[in-house]
Amino acid sequence: MNNTVQSYLNTYEALKPHIKWKVSDKRIIMMVAAIYILNDEEIQIDRFLSLAEKIKSQSPLFSPLRSHARYTTAAVFDVKLEHPAEEIQSLLDLYERFRSLRFGSGIYTYHAATILLTSGHEDIEAIIRKAKEIYNGMKQEHTFLTSSSDYPLATLLALDNKPDIINHIEGFYRELNNNGFRKGNDLQFLSHILALGDKEKSTNLISRAVQVFDAFARSKLRAKPIYYPVMGMLALLPQKEFSMDAVVALYDELNEHKDFKWQKDMNVMLASSIFVSGKLEQEHVAETSLNTILEAILEAQQVVMITTMAAVTAANTSSNSN
Repeated sequence: MNNTVQSYLNTYEALKPHIKWKVSDKRIIMMVAAIYILNDEEIQIDRFLSLAEKIKSQSPLFSPLRSHARYTTAAVFDVKLEHPAEEIQSLLDLYERFRSLRFGSGIYTYHAATILLTSGHEDIEAIIRKAKEIYNGMKQEHTFLTSSSDYPLATLLALDNKPDIINHIEGFYRELNNNGFRKGNDLQFLSHILALGDKEKSTNLISRAVQVFDAFARSKLRAKPIYYPVMGMLALLPQKEFSMDAVVALYDELNEHKDFKWQKDMNVMLASSIFVSGKLEQEHVAETSLNTILEAILEAQQVVMITTMAAVTAANTSSNSN
């Protein structure tokens, strides 16, 4: 895993000179580097920059894709699609199809469209309608917690097509709250992530989430609500594969970089994602029961990354385009 951290740092340093004057937040550069490393892809700077500019030039005048979001979108396209430049118009078309079903305008709808596009699912209309149904169900249960930031997750849950998903999520929400988790959007997000692990008993997932919560609480990271989503991702691992000490060690290593020392919450997310990726690459783990929930863990990692990415880029959307 230390090699992964070094690869991440190398990617960040290679990318930084090319876009540091075009983004107002270092976390965008951090996210781009993370997308490549967590997908085990080496960035080709010229290819990446060219793709980002194509996304900007083809997007509507007031689209967030003309600003900072073009970089994170280009990174996702580059690691997920065989011919990314040829799919830009497909993304714009998908965005409009989401909008036609009354999804709001903005970066979160673009990220929902990106999830659907990179999934390769053929029944586009059915998935968008299912995503809207799930989102409306979320809104009905938690009117003031649910917002456009839930569009990407609703889309991913629609792709999973689990029956009675809203009641399943609500069961997690209530039980986790009874076990010390604070009510709020972060707990709702955690509940959504655990719902991805449908091959596991709910009681087992709740138990592991509580154990991860307690481990965070005992560590110097603390059990902050903002960390609930990564706790959910870590809780999908078999209990014996989780190591709080290893996550903290990765976090400490990231904090040593001068550009990252003020990005502690981002470093927790990255350290947890690197830890999970390292576990998924270990042969002895792949041959165990983890293999049965591999897809759920990868989906959870994708959700945490995309939602973090969307939050960062949304916060910077009002900045001037470069």
